[in-house]
Amino acid sequence: MRILSLTMNAFMTYKDLTTIHFDELIDHGLYLISGPTGAGKTTIFDAMTFALYGVASGTYRNQSYFRSDFAEAKEETYVEMTFELHQKIYTVKRSPTYMRPGYKTPKMANAYLQYDDVMIEGVKEVNNKINELLGVDVHQFKQIVMIAQGEFTKLIYANSEERERVLRHIFHSDPLVSFENILKEETRKYKEKYQLSSGQLLSRFQLLDFSKEFQQIHQDGFHPSYIDDAIQENDKLYALVQEYQKQYQKHKDQYEQLSQAYYQKQKHNQDLQEYHQVQQAYQTLSNQQAKMEQIKKDIDKLNIIEKNQSLIYQYQQTQLQLQNNQKQSENITLQLQQCTTLFKDIQKKYTNLSVIQQEKDALMVEMEKSKQASLKQKEYQKLKLSSQKLHRTYQQTQQKYNELLSTHQKFIKRMERDQENVNHLPNLQLELQQKEQLVKEVNQKRVSIHELSEFYDDFTKLQDQHYELSNEYKKKDAIYQDVFLRYQKEDENFKRQQAGILASTLEDNQPCPVCGSLSHPHLATLTFKVLTSNELEELNQEVEKKKAIKEDAYQEVLSQNERIHQMKAKIDVLKKQLNIEEELSKEVFIRLLSDIIHIVEDQEKTYQKYYTEVAYLKRIQKSLEQDQIVCDKQKQELDQFQELLYSQEKQASIYQTQIQELISQYEQIDSQDYQKVLTSQQDQLELLNQHIHNIEEQYYQCQKDISVFTQQKETLAQQAIQLQTDYQQLEKQYLNFISSSFNDIQEFHDYQQMLEQKSEKENIYQNYLVEQKTLLTRLKTLETLTQGQEMVDLSQEEVRLKELEEKRDCHFQTYNQKLHTYTKNQEILKALQKDYTKNQDIFEKYTMYQDLSDITSGKNPQRMSFERYVLSAYFEHILEYANIELLKMSNGRFALYRKQAVKGAKQQGLDLSVLDYETGIMRDIQSLSGGESFKAALSLALGLSSMIQSYAGGIELNTLFIDEGFGTLDSESIDQALSVLLDLKNDNKVIGIISHVDELKERISTQIVVEKGVQGSILHIEKE
Repeated sequence: MRILSLTMNAFMTYKDLTTIHFDELIDHGLYLISGPTGAGKTTIFDAMTFALYGVASGTYRNQSYFRSDFAEAKEETYVEMTFELHQKIYTVKRSPTYMRPGYKTPKMANAYLQYDDVMIEGVKEVNNKINELLGVDVHQFKQIVMIAQGEFTKLIYANSEERERVLRHIFHSDPLVSFENILKEETRKYKEKYQLSSGQLLSRFQLLDFSKEFQQIHQDGFHPSYIDDAIQENDKLYALVQEYQKQYQKHKDQYEQLSQAYYQKQKHNQDLQEYHQVQQAYQTLSNQQAKMEQIKKDIDKLNIIEKNQSLIYQYQQTQLQLQNNQKQSENITLQLQQCTTLFKDIQKKYTNLSVIQQEKDALMVEMEKSKQASLKQKEYQKLKLSSQKLHRTYQQTQQKYNELLSTHQKFIKRMERDQENVNHLPNLQLELQQKEQLVKEVNQKRVSIHELSEFYDDFTKLQDQHYELSNEYKKKDAIYQDVFLRYQKEDENFKRQQAGILASTLEDNQPCPVCGSLSHPHLATLTFKVLTSNELEELNQEVEKKKAIKEDAYQEVLSQNERIHQMKAKIDVLKKQLNIEEELSKEVFIRLLSDIIHIVEDQEKTYQKYYTEVAYLKRIQKSLEQDQIVCDKQKQELDQFQELLYSQEKQASIYQTQIQELISQYEQIDSQDYQKVLTSQQDQLELLNQHIHNIEEQYYQCQKDISVFTQQKETLAQQAIQLQTDYQQLEKQYLNFISSSFNDIQEFHDYQQMLEQKSEKENIYQNYLVEQKTLLTRLKTLETLTQGQEMVDLSQEEVRLKELEEKRDCHFQTYNQKLHTYTKNQEILKALQKDYTKNQDIFEKYTMYQDLSDITSGKNPQRMSFERYVLSAYFEHILEYANIELLKMSNGRFALYRKQAVKGAKQQGLDLSVLDYETGIMRDIQSLSGGESFKAALSLALGLSSMIQSYAGGIELNTLFIDEGFGTLDSESIDQALSVLLDLKNDNKVIGIISHVDELKERISTQIVVEKGVQGSILHIEKE
């Protein structure tokens, strides 16, 4: 991405419309933005970031500050930026949400993005498209393109935790933290599940119903072996249940044997009692016969009424219809009289419609003329709009053509300048080879001096070790001599005292080993104490051990002496090669290295200068081919624009001819509104049509109503004659029915009122018949069963049966209770085994999540969380990119490294150190001076920018801005920093720097100068 222009209006410190043409700075590559504090230098960066993403460039700025304090209420706040990406031109315009004096509601934010013939509108839509085009979000964009004030040294000075938060923000590693939290949450859940499951196991085990002794033995917690113990205990209970079942079955059989005879006798007694009861009930029912016969008579009468219900209904309905017909006939006669009177008045209006119709025809002729004029007027207006639109399009095309022509001419000039520079490339390459050879020779000499210094250090160490080994040998030799002299002395004494030793072993009546005598009157005596043969042998072994130790020490001295001679030979060879004749010492090496470093620095500066120029010219040479393609493409586009301009001029001439023809036909086509005249005529016509329609509708409706009412009157008269005839016939049938079935009409009406009781009477009579038949049948059956039987006394048998029943129930209760206890225990044991299996599954998952949580949260040998492990890999890549720049800025002195191990219990992996190649010492990053810290911070920022750009798929972001930070550098460091930035410039990057440093103003010729005014800031561009 290359920024071409930036326009700000009423934006922060810029009240007035301000435009910066960055395309005029592209050829210079490096430019400075200068001005006093608070003038609005950083506002330029804020405007760029806001145009693309709707936010500011720094951390501490937000949208509430975007509206200029100097802006008037009607002045619109917006930023418009044009940039080039993948050889396409894009223009984005964005305005923030802000309040205006005198307005109750805020001006809402909006955004537009235009490229080719595409226009995208809406904050969300533009944000999505910008992210798609650039390939990075706003945080990554600020790290790649804008190194903002306050964030420049954030990574370099941050501790490990702060650096973790910064990298998390850049690389969006929050999902890894969420993953760690998920594992912790799962660990917590499964721990609670396991604790709950273990508690449920204990609770369920305590539900088992066993003896107190068993419960006391198993009352301490829960153990898996308790399940097997409980199964065995329940098996014992099952054996006891079987014994109780046998006893219960025995008493049950005794009870059933007695109860069978008892219940048979009891049945005979019950049959006799029932016989007497049924006999009495039958006699009572026979006394109701007269009442039942009356009910039967009522039911017959009611059935006759129901059978003739149709005749009764027809008679009543015909009577009602005859009455309704008479009322309707009276109403129709009245309505017919009213309608006839109204028709006479409407008939007079209907005869006058011909005059109104003539007025309508004349109006329609005028309307047709107005309609034609309106169509021509619309055509005229459409032609004018098309002509005006074409004129604007022509102006835009002419502007684009002029801009492209200007760009093309600048492009050709730059290509000619680049080609002139490339012509010097062969001579520079030859000189570069010579300088490279000199640098290699000097570097080789520096390496040899370092190697000689290491040999010298090793030689000194070898001499010190030789001295220590020699002293150690002397000590071990002295120890050996002491032990050896002691052995010689003890051996001599042992030999001299052999007679005394032999005499000390003789006993009476035992033969002497020398003379064989059994008597020993004059035994030899020991003059002093001596060692035994075994003790003397142990002393001899100790002498041999000390001798071997002494010999090993002597061999180490000889080997060390040989190593000293070999190292001395190497030192002499290197001294001869380096032409060093003086005696070696630390001071000599420091002086030699100091001299060679100055030479290396001078040679490398010269070499770097030639290398930079050659690399730059090679890139220019390579880009010239692409530039030629771009130049040809621009030429083709210019030709296309010329053709387009010609076609637009031709079309504009056609539009003007058509417009003049219409004006000649209709002189008032601009002043007269024909459509309004036509609308008025249409309204007048609508009123006439409505008036005619109303008269006609009333006329025809009256005719229709008179006809309908006349027809209805005739129909009702005919219906009245037919209804009267039907009524007379039905009345005759109705009276014959009453006289034939009832004594009089009053009896008929009484029975008619009893119709609702018919169902109840039928039920009563039917129940009487059924009960009579049932009692008679049961009486005959019982009479047969009880013939020749009498009542039997069962009191004694009942007492005996009660006793057997109580014994049976007692044994059944005991058996059932034990069986219930066994069954309940069996169910609990099955559930307990199932729950224990689930408990073990939960425990396995709990331990698995616990292990994963410990590993990902940093409880591991590396003391590094999963997120920090990933971020440390990113950090390593950032340092690789950063060291490329830092080595250039520090003349190969410094390099950044990630600390591999940190003392203490805290997490590690993101701590930073710096290696000083001059001393070979790894230093803490905080030990760097202000200038050195700036170099490291700039290198880290550039490395982060390169790394994110690489990881984002090689996105094309060719613009870099740096806000402040150069104030701590000396002149040499400024040169080194600018050299690095110039290398980036040579990589087709455009670099802008904000700084108050006067030395930068002298060294950077192209500048955007910002000045603070009374009503906001103003700026202008200065360049050679």
